[in-house]
Amino acid sequence: MLLMAWWFDPSEIDPPLHTKPIFCTRGKNMHYLKRMARKNGEDAISPVVGVMLMLVVTIIIAAVVSGFSGGLMGDQKKAPSLTADVKIVNSGFYASSIFQMDILSVTEPISTSDLKLVTIWSNSAGDQGGAEVTKAHNVFGWNGAGFPAAGTAPWGYGQGVKSFNTGKPGDANQQFGNYTLIGGTTMFAYPAGQSGGYMTGNGTAGYGVVTNGEYSNWPYTASTTVDGMQAVLGDNWETLKTGDLVTVKLVYVPSGMTIFKKDVVVS
Repeated sequence: MLLMAWWFDPSEIDPPLHTKPIFCTRGKNMHYLKRMARKNGEDAISPVVGVMLMLVVTIIIAAVVSGFSGGLMGDQKKAPSLTADVKIVNSGFYASSIFQMDILSVTEPISTSDLKLVTIWSNSAGDQGGAEVTKAHNVFGWNGAGFPAAGTAPWGYGQGVKSFNTGKPGDANQQFGNYTLIGGTTMFAYPAGQSGGYMTGNGTAGYGVVTNGEYSNWPYTASTTVDGMQAVLGDNWETLKTGDLVTVKLVYVPSGMTIFKKDVVVS
């Protein structure tokens, strides 16, 4: 019988076999295994493990951002809401020219100290004006309206006002910022009249004079002579005519949200 013998060189195998045994022990043999794995074209970390690590990091970052934004939203005070009717009249006479806002309903009582009243208008002649009302005084020099020094229009009447005068709005509790809006509250303002800024006659005179629609002895001067209509609608409000539009807004100051907005046609 013919016997055949053959020999092979381990280095000819791809990848080559190791001619020495490798023991998986701690220490230098483990480092040797890692080096040999890299040498043979194998990744030190599996791609699957890498993807999983990236996902974990992404989830952690998303959780941190979500928690941070949720905390900010939780700190922001939720704004209430309301419904209201608004009437603006410029008759040219001090007795019948008014700003009146009747509160119909609210989701919760709203302190006027948390509100800002904003009016914006333009008239048929192209003039523009308006005002921003906060709890700061905005009516000055109008002693005839019952103010010891200064007041804040629009004034509160009816529900939500602890006490008020049915005539001159000189009670401290009816100044804007001191009363609360609930269903039945009325916010009211009017211009200066003939006697120290308060009506004493029959109401058929202009704003301090007999000429319809004109001021003469009550010129607007900021922080000095400002009546109720000037405070709520701004200087030159008397130039508004029937059919002109006034945008009326209430802003809830703690959140900065507008909780009421209406375009009112002057009558």
